[in-house]
Amino acid sequence: MFNEHSYKSLFGFTRKCEIEIILRNEDHDGIPIVIAPGFLTENQEDWLTYIEERIKAPLIYVKWRSSSITRMTQKSLISLLPSLAIPIIGSYRVPALLSTIYSSWSNAAKEASLAGRDLSRVLNDIWDDDDKAIFIGHSLGVRVITEAMRTLKYDNVLTSISIAGAIDSEEYEKRIVAINSKRSIKHTNMYSDNDAILKWLYRIGELNYKKDPIGLVRCDLDNVINYKSSIGHTEYHEKYIFSKTIVEIYNKAIKSISI
Repeated sequence: MFNEHSYKSLFGFTRKCEIEIILRNEDHDGIPIVIAPGFLTENQEDWLTYIEERIKAPLIYVKWRSSSITRMTQKSLISLLPSLAIPIIGSYRVPALLSTIYSSWSNAAKEASLAGRDLSRVLNDIWDDDDKAIFIGHSLGVRVITEAMRTLKYDNVLTSISIAGAIDSEEYEKRIVAINSKRSIKHTNMYSDNDAILKWLYRIGELNYKKDPIGLVRCDLDNVINYKSSIGHTEYHEKYIFSKTIVEIYNKAIKSISI
């Protein structure tokens, strides 16, 4: 399933892009899980496979076009590393790299929020007030799910899990508070104080060295449960303890509505 959208890039160019929604376990009756990958993990489907094997519920995997943008930044970083050994050459290349990171990240961040709105449009067409789902986002994928959750027409959010969230902590809280629900929804924030991507690339891309992304700090909202670790940005995919935690949170959320 594809959904197209357009937006203006940082330099004013119109970009046409799309989200792809992959459905798994469509024939299952459990509470659906919506998964949105993010920066440097957009082509990794390990969580999708892990959860598919352990939870008998429909899975909605949102692939959005962050890959070309993030690859550009990765290539820039790789090309810069040898030149850093030669200070004169490195001093010329650093400004170009910073410009590339800024423009690439800015476009990716805008894409993520637009992808969230596209996702909510799709879900609004197929869900009503009785449908509930669990939303999981990693990195910029947290922008996708929080934008989707706050623009849903109905009370569809059972819970959410934000992992290494690449979104300003204040903006994260605003979006959580704006979710349409008469219930008290519990959310989970998995954050790390050792995430180099959020400490450096995020700050350059956002041109903000004072405000912290939610993936680096705890959330103070009463309905957000915080899990702190000391691992890197992509290690959440490599350490199955986090995948196991996702399954546990899902099962706990299901029990909460059956009581």
